[in-house]
Amino acid sequence: MRSIRTGFVLAALGVTAIAAAVASSGQDVRAGTALVKGWNNIAYFGDTRPPSEAFSGISGQFSSVYRWNAATQSYEIYGPNMPAFGATLSQVTRGDAVWINLTADSAVLSSSVATGHVAIAASTFTPTNDLAIYEKTFNQLSPVGTDDASVRYYAPVIVPDGATITSMTVAFEATSPATVQARLDFTPIANGTDIAKIYKLVEVLSSAGASPQTAQAFAHTVDNSANVYFLVVDLTGGAGAKLRGVSVAYTGG
Repeated sequence: MRSIRTGFVLAALGVTAIAAAVASSGQDVRAGTALVKGWNNIAYFGDTRPPSEAFSGISGQFSSVYRWNAATQSYEIYGPNMPAFGATLSQVTRGDAVWINLTADSAVLSSSVATGHVAIAASTFTPTNDLAIYEKTFNQLSPVGTDDASVRYYAPVIVPDGATITSMTVAFEATSPATVQARLDFTPIANGTDIAKIYKLVEVLSSAGASPQTAQAFAHTVDNSANVYFLVVDLTGGAGAKLRGVSVAYTGG
C-alpha cells in the first residue's frame, strides 16, 4: 500500500514539471476543440460535475486529470482506473483550469452535456374514445362524468433524436376518490394496435405524491427513425381528476 501512495506523490511531482514546460510553450486547448496525445491544459466550461461525468465524452481515451488547488498548494488528481484513496479531485467546476493526459492520438472534449425540456399543455391531449365527454382549457383537462369513455387521453411528444429521457414532471389535481395517471410510452413506427409492443419509459401517479410530481425515467435513447413517442393519461373518478401541464426532461440529442 505504501508503494502505491508513493507512486501518486511522484506522479503529482511529475505533472508539476510537465505543467511548467507546457505552460511556457503557450499551448492552450479549449473545451470543445481537439485534444492531442499527451498533456493538454484546458479551461473547463461545463456544469459542476464529478470528473467521471465531466469527462465521460472522452472515456477510455485519457489516464488522468489534474487541477491545482491554490489553498493547499498541491495538485488534485483523478484517474478512471485509480483506487478511491488516491483520487483527490472530486468535482470540476465551470472555469477550472485542468490538465488532461490523453492516451489516444486525439479526442474532442465537449464543453457540456446538452440538457433540455419538452413541455406539453393539457390542451394538446385528445380522447381515445369519440364518446368521451370532457372539459378543456388552454392548460387543464378533466372528464365531466365517470364513464369509461371519458377516462383515457393521448398526446404526441417530440424529443430530439439521440437524446436520453431522464424524467417527467406532471401537474395535476386529484380530489379523492379521483386519480390521475400519466405515462410516457413509445412504440415502433410500424405498430398499430399491438399493446404488447408499447413500452413504458416513465410514469407519474397522483397516489404517489402531491402535484407537481416528478418521476425518473428508464434508460432509453430516443430513436425517431424507429419509434414514436406519446403521453397516455388516465383521469379516473370524474371531474375531480384534472390534468395540467407535463414536462419531459432529457440530456443529449
